[in-house]
Parts: sequence; C-alpha cells; structure tokens
Amino acid sequence: MTGLDRGASRQPFLDISPASWPEIIEGLGEASFRIRQIIEWIFRKRAENFLEMTDLPIAFREKMEEKYVLRNLVPGGSEKSSLDGTTRFLFKMPGGGTIPCVYLPFEDRHSLCLSTQIGCAWGCVFCASGKVKFERNLSAQEVCEQIFLAEKITGKKMDSVLFMGMGEPLSAYPSLLKALILIRGDIYMGFGARHVTVSTSGLVPQIEKLALEAPKVNLAVSLHAANDELRKKLLPRAAKWSIKEVLGAAKLFSKTQGTKVTFEYILLDEVNDTPRDAMRLANLLRGFVKMGDYFVNLIAYNPVPGLPYKSSSHAKMEEFAKILKSRDVPVHLRKPQGSDIGAGCGQLGE
Repeated sequence: MTGLDRGASRQPFLDISPASWPEIIEGLGEASFRIRQIIEWIFRKRAENFLEMTDLPIAFREKMEEKYVLRNLVPGGSEKSSLDGTTRFLFKMPGGGTIPCVYLPFEDRHSLCLSTQIGCAWGCVFCASGKVKFERNLSAQEVCEQIFLAEKITGKKMDSVLFMGMGEPLSAYPSLLKALILIRGDIYMGFGARHVTVSTSGLVPQIEKLALEAPKVNLAVSLHAANDELRKKLLPRAAKWSIKEVLGAAKLFSKTQGTKVTFEYILLDEVNDTPRDAMRLANLLRGFVKMGDYFVNLIAYNPVPGLPYKSSSHAKMEEFAKILKSRDVPVHLRKPQGSDIGAGCGQLGE
C-alpha cells in the first residue's frame, strides 16, 4: 500500500489529537521521540505519506502507512481571476464531491480562504453557499490539507488563513478547534494569532467556547444589519441570537483572547445601506470604541445568479463609511477580489 491509496479503512492521522500521538507510536513499539520526526516530516517537509519519512525505521513506516493516511484530497481544477490574480481551487474528496478554497494574493502577503463544510445549512439569503445543500462538516485534516495543497500548487507560503469559505465554521466547532491547534501550534504550522481569522454569522454559544478553549485567533462577526428585524430576514438562522447577544459574546472574546474583532457588513442596495443604518450601527458598536482593537469591514456585495440583491453604489459605501468614522468607528472598505470567477465574498456555491 502506498500513500496514494485512499482506502476507507485508514484513519486520517491529523484528525487524531496530538496528545494521543505518543500513545500510538509507543503502541507500535517505537519510542515517543519519533513524534518529533513525524511532525517535522508532516509540517516542514510536507510528506504526503509515511513511507517518505526516510529517517524512520522502514517497518514502523509501513505499519503507520497501513493504519493512517496523511492525504485524502487531490486537486480537482482551478480558475484564476484576470482582474486580481485570485484563484479558486476545487479539491476532490475520496468517493466524489469537491471542496472550494480561495487563494488571495496581495503585494506583501498571501492569504487562503478555507472551507469548513460541504454545503451550508445557515441559509443567509444573499449568499451562494446557502443555496448548496449541507452534507457534512469537514474534518481537521481536510481543513489542513487545503493549506498543504494550495501552498504546493502556488509555490507560495501562506501568510494568513481565513475561515471564510463555504460553511459556518463555528457550526463545525469540534473539527475547527482541532484544526486551529495544528494551524496555530509553533511545532505544527506555526501561524501567528493575528494571521488566523475565524468568521461566524453569530453563533453565540460557540463564540464563547472559542474564546475560552481555542488558541488565540482573530474573530470576524457577520452583522449585515443594524436591527434584529432586518437581520432575521437576511440571516434567518443566525438571528436566533439577538444583535445584543452577539455583541456581548464578541466583547467576551475580545477581552479573553486579546485579539482583533472584525464586524462584517455587506452593503446591499436599498436594503441595509441608508444613513440611518449607518448611525444605528455606530450606536450599536459604541461599547467597542473604548476597547480599541476592532473595526467594521464594509463589503461590496458580489452578485449571485438567481438572487435579487445588488451591491450599493460606491458613493453610498463612501457615505456609510463617513458616518461611521464621524462617530469614531474604525472602518475598512474591502476591495472586491475574485468576483469575476465566483470566488468573491458570498459567491462560493456550486
């Protein structure tokens, strides 16, 4: 059996907690120090199977290869934007199905937008992912493999990762937490706290758990409305929790983790983009002004075929931002990327 064989009987090694790795190694008759060598091969040398780990005993490698698999995903095609170089990857899974992942190139860094679910059950009405039937959560290894494959294909070391692809990351909390340990850990992938962002539509209990249990990361909270009535129309499932509850959880996260909180706000023409909406949003965020490390990300809506929404004009976006700034709310106008290939914010569908 080789690392290219993908039998269902083999367990994805990175889905197992690192705390259990020494026990596995010792159970196969090897000293626990072998873990350091395996970690080096997986995360530094990017071995794709155990047989490649040439400084380990061959019998041990064969036993590990028989029981565990390091790669299940394979490239399934890509499309590159002619406007900004954004690339949408599709990674194939054993037995069929694909995972979308987006590479975002910048002048000074390389970012990767990761998916956490196949489909999405949260039904945000303006989002293409909400039109895709939910199948399952991705495992920790499937999340990490997106990074391995994207870096191999692009030849670029990713500087940051964003959990903003298909799915609601906090709805896949157990596998998300496992993946974050591997992505953030110094001896694993080693991404810094400020280079990992977890996005959510506002799952309050999971935000609170993330604050207390996860390695330090940035949090991005999708508001998209300045009152509960409108938010319920736009984010029908996430609006189970009121904006007040969502902001309370975000404050807990900011205080506990000491990292940045971003409030995402997609501007939809004639829906949530009026001066009154901007003033309401500023009032909602008044409690964050003194806390400092936060900002509002104003996002131009990327059109989705079959949905009735349009992006606000640039003039409206500028006016919205001006009102927020006048009330001491830090604002960033996000430049659209990858919208011509269906890789922009809210466009990851079928």
